[in-house]
Amino acid sequence: TRILRAIRYEQRLGFKLETETEKLLRRNVAMLDTISGDRIRHELDLILKEDEPERAIRRAAELRVLSQLRPSLKGNGWLSKVFARARQVDMRVSLSTIYLCLFIYNLTEKENEEFISRLNFPKNLAQTMRQTLQLKAKIRSLANPQLKPSDIYQLLHSYTTIAIQANALASESPISSQHLQLYLSKLCYVKPLLNGNDLKRIGIPDGRQIGEVLNTLRKARLNGEVKTRQDEERLVQNWRHTS
Repeated sequence: TRILRAIRYEQRLGFKLETETEKLLRRNVAMLDTISGDRIRHELDLILKEDEPERAIRRAAELRVLSQLRPSLKGNGWLSKVFARARQVDMRVSLSTIYLCLFIYNLTEKENEEFISRLNFPKNLAQTMRQTLQLKAKIRSLANPQLKPSDIYQLLHSYTTIAIQANALASESPISSQHLQLYLSKLCYVKPLLNGNDLKRIGIPDGRQIGEVLNTLRKARLNGEVKTRQDEERLVQNWRHTS
C-alpha cells in the first residue's frame, strides 16, 4: 500500500519521488497482487478524495501501477477532462463516487466485474458501477432529439442518480447529456398530484389499475398535458370510460 500512498503524497505535495525510491517502486509493483482487495480499495478511495485525483491516477499509470490493478484502466487526458468537468457541476452526490464511475467508464462489463471482485467493492457501490456501464450501452437511445420527457423518464428512472450523472459527464453526445441532465434536474421529481387514495375515491379499483393510472398521470404531467388537479381528475375519468 505504500506504493499507492507514495503516489498520492507525491502529487498532493508537489514533490518527485527520489530516484532510488522510484526504482524500487517499479521493481516491486507486482507486490500489489499480494495485498487484499479491501486495502487497495481503501487507498484508491483516498486518492479519489484528493482535490485533483486525476494527477495521482495519471502518475500511477506512468509507473504501471494502474495496469497492475487492471490492464484496461487508464490515467489519460480524457479522464482528466471529465474529472475537471465533474468539479464544475453542482451535484448532490458524492464526488469521489462520481470519480470512481468515470474511472471505470471505459472498461467492458466483464473487466468491470473483475475489478469489482478484485477490490471487493460493497454491494451498493458495485451496483452503481454496473449501472454506469449498463446505461452507457444504451446511451444512443437518448441521442434522439425527438424524445418526449416521458420517454426520457422511462429510459432512466430505474438507474441510480450517480450512474446517470456519470454518463451525463462522460457522454460525447450533447443531446444525450442534455436529456440526462434534464432528468436529474427536473423529470425525476415529477409526480401526479393525485395519489392512490384519490383514485379509489374517484372509483378506480384497488390493485393493478391504480398503478396503471398513476403511470398514465405521471406521463401526462411529464409531457405537460395536465397541469392542475382538475386536469388530472378529468384524465382519470376519460381513462375510466375508455378502458
